[in-house]
Amino acid sequence: MPSARPRAHASLGLELWVIGTHEELTGLRAQLGGAGRLLEVGEAHVLAGADAGRYRQYLRVHVRTAEGAPWSAS
Repeated sequence: MPSARPRAHASLGLELWVIGTHEELTGLRAQLGGAGRLLEVGEAHVLAGADAGRYRQYLRVHVRTAEGAPWSAS
């Protein structure tokens, strides 16, 4: 459980499976990279069937939360 006590440099580690077009995934990686650091970027897998034209990709990211604000799930 996250601490309720504010910290000067609070951060959050995220593991994500993202699905979207090549352009959407590129834009998302740029935004997440701007908010923190991309630790791992998996290979983009082409989807088929109803999801043709879309990709699935694994990302592991380390982002800073608002300075001094504790992270909350709510």
